[in-house]
Amino acid sequence: MDNQTTERRPTRRKKKNWLPFIALFLCGYVFVQIYLMNANGVDTVKAQEGYINDSIISQGIVCREENVLVQNTGGVVDYLTENGERVSKGNIIAMAYPAYSDIEKLIKLRFTQHNLDEVNTAGNYIDGGILDMSQTRKQLTNQLSTIAAHSQKDDYISVIEDVNRLTFSLNKISVATGRTTDFSQAVTQLESEINGLKSGVSQPLATFSSPYAGYFIQSTDGYETIATVENFLSYTYEQGSEIINSQTLYQPAVNEYGKIITDYKWSLCTYVDKALTENIYKGRTLNISIDINSNVFNKAVVKEVVELGDKALVILECTVMDKTAAAARVTDCEILFKQYNGIKIPKSAIHFIDGQMGVYVNFSNVVYFKKITPVFEDDNYIIVPKTTDENNEVKLYDSIIVKGRNLYDGKYL
Repeated sequence: MDNQTTERRPTRRKKKNWLPFIALFLCGYVFVQIYLMNANGVDTVKAQEGYINDSIISQGIVCREENVLVQNTGGVVDYLTENGERVSKGNIIAMAYPAYSDIEKLIKLRFTQHNLDEVNTAGNYIDGGILDMSQTRKQLTNQLSTIAAHSQKDDYISVIEDVNRLTFSLNKISVATGRTTDFSQAVTQLESEINGLKSGVSQPLATFSSPYAGYFIQSTDGYETIATVENFLSYTYEQGSEIINSQTLYQPAVNEYGKIITDYKWSLCTYVDKALTENIYKGRTLNISIDINSNVFNKAVVKEVVELGDKALVILECTVMDKTAAAARVTDCEILFKQYNGIKIPKSAIHFIDGQMGVYVNFSNVVYFKKITPVFEDDNYIIVPKTTDENNEVKLYDSIIVKGRNLYDGKYL
């Protein structure tokens, strides 16, 4: 048998799949980069003007000289005077009608009359009125923003008023651009609507005139005979605080349709910890606010400070009557000793370097340490003076770092 030789084929090397290793490498690289970004990343706030109040915030009750108005004719009251509006003795302030449907017709009647007045005013531009288009465009923008804001708050009464103003602006533009040259058809239609509404309103049951001069409020709250300075001077702390905290117990009588505040002076009665009254003494003039979110204060004189165990009754008298003071009753109040203004900085941004208080700022991705000298502070913020000097101090609009790792002066971010 012939010897047979078997030809051996060369073994093929299996190619290694590098794709999983490449994917793993890329994931690791991305992870490292994210880590480095977080390690060097910072959160900043702009240095802005602000204020901190050295004050006491407490709950108080507003006391006024007020006379309740009562009607015994029945029906539904239609108010002709705005809430908080000043009236003279004898002024007609309201009327009573048989049914609420009469009030609805009156509201629509006034709305339609207002529209007619707006159309007539817009029509006057046809007879040579001059319209500043630039100013009118700004008004349109503001009116649209106002409509959106009131809609978000579900304040639909204000929305209706906003739409009226917007319609008036559009009518003026229509005249100025020549698109409208005659409003007679609109005037005729509105006058017809007004006449129809007038014929559908019942005769009033009664007309109410103000028996006093003062500020008219369209409602009562049941506190009128309770919330007096004399009463609170006679109460214990427990009695007075219970009255302040029990608003649901006090309700107006059914036949009360409003009240007249007959004096421009009003008083605030509030209870504070006795330890806080060191700087509150009889005769001192302070600033008070009964709308603590507004930063609006009025001067008031401390009339009484009565110690009641660990608490003290403080009575302050103010001589500025406005709509807020006329309508307020139980409210959070702020007694202000002094307001500090300057650059307001979060305490979370403060650092100490060699005993010097300061903050880190980010300028062109470089960290700088700037010293600060506080003039006042509360639990969360400090106030530092505004400065324009060329020194190493915080200035307005600096990017103050409130959060970051491994910060030091001169660090590159």
